Amino acid sequence: MVIETRLAPLALLSLVVACAAPPPLHTTQTAAPAPASPVSASAGSLAAGSEAQSSGLGRIEFLVSGSEGCARHFRDGMSALHSFAYDRAHATFEAALTADPACAMAAWGDAMAYVHPIWHERDLAKGRAALARVREERLTPKERAFVGLARALFATDDMQEANAGWLRGAAQMHLDFPDDDEIALQHALALLAVYGYDRAHIERQMEAGAIALGVLQRRPDHPGAAHYAIHAFDSREHAILALPAARMYARIAPAASHALHMPSHTFVHLGMWRDVVASNERAFAASVEWERSRGHTSSTFDWHAHAWLVAALLEVGQYGRAKQVIEEGRAMLLAAKDDTALHRADYADEVAAYVMHTERWKEADALLLPIFAATSDESATGESMACAAHAPGGSGAFRLPLALLARLDGNAVRAEAALQMGDFGTAKKRVADHKAVRAQVAPWVKTLPPGIVAAWEAQEETLLARAEVTTKGAKFALDALERMARVASERPAHGPVWLRPARSTLAATLLATGKAKEALTEYERVLEVHTRHAPALLGAARAARAAADGAKAKTYYALLADQWRDADADFPALSEVRTSAR
Repeated sequence: MVIETRLAPLALLSLVVACAAPPPLHTTQTAAPAPASPVSASAGSLAAGSEAQSSGLGRIEFLVSGSEGCARHFRDGMSALHSFAYDRAHATFEAALTADPACAMAAWGDAMAYVHPIWHERDLAKGRAALARVREERLTPKERAFVGLARALFATDDMQEANAGWLRGAAQMHLDFPDDDEIALQHALALLAVYGYDRAHIERQMEAGAIALGVLQRRPDHPGAAHYAIHAFDSREHAILALPAARMYARIAPAASHALHMPSHTFVHLGMWRDVVASNERAFAASVEWERSRGHTSSTFDWHAHAWLVAALLEVGQYGRAKQVIEEGRAMLLAAKDDTALHRADYADEVAAYVMHTERWKEADALLLPIFAATSDESATGESMACAAHAPGGSGAFRLPLALLARLDGNAVRAEAALQMGDFGTAKKRVADHKAVRAQVAPWVKTLPPGIVAAWEAQEETLLARAEVTTKGAKFALDALERMARVASERPAHGPVWLRPARSTLAATLLATGKAKEALTEYERVLEVHTRHAPALLGAARAARAAADGAKAKTYYALLADQWRDADADFPALSEVRTSAR
């Protein structure tokens, strides 16, 4: 069911044009925006109140039945929920219920905070228990509709079926209450939960984005509107549409680490690497401050932002600082008694990116040791590490097997490192390890992004083909690389480059065998997907020079010289790049 949004095309166009122009290729990228000036207070509840929210999480208007204490805490809880600050949302909704035990919508919000739709996580038992606290005798018709949405989410153990029911209910609510922005955003979020980043449903993602931009135009301090717009347009083709929201979101909710991080989803697609650094520095620092204030350990820090910071530092040529950040995270991971699967997964990404950029293949095994350390079924924070009880149909809360996914990436990196060092026997062993871990992930396959299993299989095939190049010939390896590149191109790219793209390896192999023009074509195809990816820029520049295309070579060297203007003084290839860019 497609809902007609209330954002006229010309209004949408003016919003994008006014805010979305990316920086010129050779100008300095700006840091994250300064905090916004105060905005007028939001409306209170049906009972009373129009007190401004001061939580640093944005401002919303959401009328609820109950006391002023209930309404005030509920608004703050919803602001936290819109920024996926789930722990903070739980605490704030609980405060609302303490202030007013009959605050039914606070119980609803607490239940909704047990569903993490974009992350494909939910805790059915706790969500159902929270929903059971809803007192329905004083609910308005609109509140009853919201409660109905939650009941749809918790009605079935099947997550896909639950999300589909949520979307049907949210779409109908949007028809019934077309002027309610909170209902509109429920619809947008439900669309993202069901259709995610599947290219087959791009129109539904655009619908979610249009809804979110419509709310953002009317309420430029709404955290959910900015947040969901970024998610909806999280692709190379559409990121420019999210740039206004990305620029606004950090100002709207400066207290939420996720709000500080999310703009970098847009910046990455546009190759704005300095902005990615700034966003994730602030995001990680905010998470450390918040978690320590709650007495939490490093296991709950925002390691996702930490990993993106490492990737961005590598892209701008600051290898020394990137290594320092990695080592700080590694020390915390090794020292933690309650290390989490998320920390392990993000650390694996950091190491993969570091080894790929620096080509320091000998460091891979030692750096990756923490993710192969023994895990417990449950960490002290209650997060599943790799237990099948948390797979679909298991007895525990559903969570993705992030610790296992970290080991998949780790084995791929170790295999690549072995290949680069000419140790073909070890490379084959690492591919076997990769296959063994992939078998452990099987219970989660239906909940993983489309095409990921095919990509893993192609990755294994290609690594093995390259390991057998001495007996089967270079063409055998090149054919495998081409097949893997085709498989990889069918999956949308999100975020920084962690593992070396198959097409980059193909390009490097072509260049090494004297096929410079073909190599240049492949590097340019990488850059069409991964904007200003430094290794691909350098590869394209070298391939163009080898192909006697001086103009293109100078263009790519110039782009890289600009990107590396703050690179380490001893940075490899820096002298080559700066000299060739003139």
